[in-house]
Amino acid sequence: MSNPPYVAADDPALADPALAHEPRLALTPGADALGFLRQIARDAPQHLEPGGWLLLEHGAAQAAAVRHELVLAGCRYVRSHRDLAGHERITEGRYDPL
Repeated sequence: MSNPPYVAADDPALADPALAHEPRLALTPGADALGFLRQIARDAPQHLEPGGWLLLEHGAAQAAAVRHELVLAGCRYVRSHRDLAGHERITEGRYDPL
């Protein structure tokens, strides 16, 4: 399970005063909001046993892209889960090399 930084550096949400004491790197990987998510998905096969699961928290508009990255990494049974507000915020996949 991972909750990497996934907010784009230019996202207005970063101006929220509630985030003033959060380290910027904990929130955003920079201009490419999917940068860390892509890297984790691509590196997962080096760290997962066959049949191991990877779960990633991500932004509400990033589920399709994260699903795509997990499939490219050799994951199957890829699906996203909604939070209480109905947004897809967690995506999982089982590493299952062919």
